Amino acid sequence: MELKQSQHWFYGIGIGFIILNIIALGFGFEWLSVLPFVVLVLVTAIFRSDLLILFLSFIIPLSIEFDDIGGGLGISLPDEPLLILLTATVLFKFIIDGNYDYRIFKQPIAIAILINLAWLIFDTFFSQMVLVSVKFVLARIWYVTTFYFLTVVLFKNIKNIHAFIWLHIAGLMIVVFYTFVQHAKYDFAQIVSFTINQPFYIGHGVYAAALAFFIPYLFLNIIYAFRLKIPTWLLIITAFTLLVFVLGVILSYTRAAWISLAGATVLLALIWLNVRFKVLIIALSALVFLIFANSDEIIYRLSLNKQNSSEGLDRHLESVSNINNDVSNLERVNRYVAALNMNKERPILGFGPGTYSFTYGVYQEPEYETAITTYFGDNGTCHSEYLGPLAESGWLGLLTFLAIIFLAYRDGYQIIFKSKNTEVKILAISILVGLSTFLIHGFLNNYSETDKIAIILWGSFAIITSLKQYHFKNNSDSLQSL
Repeated sequence: MELKQSQHWFYGIGIGFIILNIIALGFGFEWLSVLPFVVLVLVTAIFRSDLLILFLSFIIPLSIEFDDIGGGLGISLPDEPLLILLTATVLFKFIIDGNYDYRIFKQPIAIAILINLAWLIFDTFFSQMVLVSVKFVLARIWYVTTFYFLTVVLFKNIKNIHAFIWLHIAGLMIVVFYTFVQHAKYDFAQIVSFTINQPFYIGHGVYAAALAFFIPYLFLNIIYAFRLKIPTWLLIITAFTLLVFVLGVILSYTRAAWISLAGATVLLALIWLNVRFKVLIIALSALVFLIFANSDEIIYRLSLNKQNSSEGLDRHLESVSNINNDVSNLERVNRYVAALNMNKERPILGFGPGTYSFTYGVYQEPEYETAITTYFGDNGTCHSEYLGPLAESGWLGLLTFLAIIFLAYRDGYQIIFKSKNTEVKILAISILVGLSTFLIHGFLNNYSETDKIAIILWGSFAIITSLKQYHFKNNSDSLQSL
């Protein structure tokens, strides 16, 4: 009897919705047909947010960005509505039933993230463009909420970490094959590589940065396949995926990505040589000091390089340090100088989160302007993950962001050198080396506020936090080192 009643309700609601939808279509309300999908997503967000997060990991590489949907607003579909819905639903769920592992908030990385977010919120009240800053901060909130605070507890099961990574890789593979097919129509010419991956990625830089991040994970899974007990079929898939991703980075003609992989290789070598975290920090500090101390000589040497960036793979790489006549490099210098000039004027508060593109124009200096210089914020941003925050949110904005990075590497190194679990060690190495590709790339480009990279950046911090919170102390593998 109960089964028959349930069936009656099911068919009744279904027929009722069909009739209602027909009427709505007749009056021009086409959006009613997506109501079942919205309800399904809402129910999933409430009861199985883990499935929605994993789905987002797959779908984000395939999402398409629309610059203007009205009112000067843009949106990425279908991921951004899902992110907003998931953030709102989960925050409500936490407030109502408190169903969250609040020990996460005691982790140093989580504390640093909250301090950074609190500063951005505070800084918004003093922004030169409040609405721009509000939009920026809201996007940061849903990125941090979903990709860090939700995924940390999802990663309590270490299998979910691999699922999260592999689902993103699967979505990227589709984009890579699409790019190869489109690029082949032009004989893989460099001149079309800058936009060939549209509509999925806005440019070759963010596409290459995403690919570069996963290369260390794939590489280390192959190197340690025996210890990780990876089955043959999965090893073959991993090797093929690594080959495709490496080829994708090469054919992207993104010099910053090539440099980032070289730098990440150095870090991997240092880890294999058991170079400790303190030694690494001291070495980096010394390197930065030497660069600043010899900045005039370095600039002079760079000015001697006249290799243009559009003459084949070898010469393209050679042009990385050309600040003589390479327009792309010269324009980066122009943006950096503008950011530093902005910081001189507002060193503490900055101009407001997300405002650089709209305010830097008047802070450019004529001697650094190029043929592609613009005063209207319509041709990129600061091209730096570090100088951008410095100009927008002052020294505290930059230092709190650097604190997150420092704590992630400190905790990651602790896991690598003290954990007895091989899988945990290799995951920590993979994430730190992969994260290094992004951070090195960040000296030349800034993509962290795009959904394509935000999931990688904050997801990396979530993985490190989860490894420390859930998988570091209680392990039984007797292997002491790699």
